[in-house]
Amino acid sequence: MARVPLLDAEDIDEEYRYLFTENDVGEADIFRGMANAPKQLQWYLRYSTRLWEVLPEREREVVILASARALEHEYEWHQHVRLGREAGVTDAEINAISAGHLDDLDDRDAALAAYAHGVTHGDPRDAEYERLVEHYDEGTAVGVAMLASHYVATARTLDAMGITPEEDFVGWTV
Repeated sequence: MARVPLLDAEDIDEEYRYLFTENDVGEADIFRGMANAPKQLQWYLRYSTRLWEVLPEREREVVILASARALEHEYEWHQHVRLGREAGVTDAEINAISAGHLDDLDDRDAALAAYAHGVTHGDPRDAEYERLVEHYDEGTAVGVAMLASHYVATARTLDAMGITPEEDFVGWTV
């Protein structure tokens, strides 16, 4: 059970209601919990939106899935299995990320997942970075680090709010 009230648009000041009606926030408990601090939710969404632009959608989801799995964070994993599938990540790729079988991914995805895993654990290795920049420029590598780090912060915020998946957990394999 959540530690904070799960708010709806009508529960917050009118100036912030657009956060629920003009974005893809929907009814996700992460945002309903964050709505207790609407100004911070506003900035969270702005920052998230910019970080999501670092990579194409499918590759972004590979990074987020790798980060969620490295953290063993059920909420983030659960949400991004669906989003990953919608972006074109296959169940076989999702399972490879979950099992840590990155050699089963193509080289670009493996480089993204390995680097995201290292960043998430606070221990990115030179070899992981070098592998990543074989496929992406340095600016993208920094953006990937920021994206993975953002999901560490998001997971810790969810934990602090006591937010768990809204539905039965999809599981670590799909």
